[in-house]
Amino acid sequence: MVLSYVLIGASLSPELYFDRLTLTLLAYFLGLGLSAHALNELHARHWGESLSRRELGIVFVAPLIAALIIGGYGVMVLYDSSRPYTATFLCMLIALETFFLFTYNMGYSRFHSDLAFAFSWAALPFLISYYVNSLNLSISILLIAFGLAATAGIEINLSRWCKALRRRGETAEHALGDNTRLTTRSLIGEPEKALKLVVVAVDLIGLGLFIWRSIGG
Repeated sequence: MVLSYVLIGASLSPELYFDRLTLTLLAYFLGLGLSAHALNELHARHWGESLSRRELGIVFVAPLIAALIIGGYGVMVLYDSSRPYTATFLCMLIALETFFLFTYNMGYSRFHSDLAFAFSWAALPFLISYYVNSLNLSISILLIAFGLAATAGIEINLSRWCKALRRRGETAEHALGDNTRLTTRSLIGEPEKALKLVVVAVDLIGLGLFIWRSIGG
């Protein structure tokens, strides 16, 4: 979904630079796709013991350094002595994304929230991708960013709810108000379908917009 938000941002920009889009996609794949998940796993094990702490440390540090190098290169490319604020603003956005990468995935209660997730995993990727191509932001783009953040909010809420129930076991029974009893599998079946549809919808919108922008239909 994160990479789809990047595609959407670049595709909606008045100017689309394929080299900037490629580097932005790579930076987010490395930063949020690899590094952030490794940091989260170092803080609270979710994958069992398939990777050692040393291996997780490498997966956390190496991609993060590479992503920051890409970000630094982007700041240099966008630097214009007549308009130094363009590179400065991108630097601020990168710093903000890096801040949330650490605070969210290390479980700091103030920043480990649905709001922080939606902002850093949806709104910021979209805004950064749009900005590096357009060098401008508008009220309409901010509203779209909030709308995309809402899709990430739906995704994380459904995901957490399904995971919480699944931990009780698929055959665990749950009593409803009318004395009806349902197993975990039957209770989370429809929400899991909705979760998958949200992911598919965002991915298709991202791909569709990129194809439309690239070849005109």
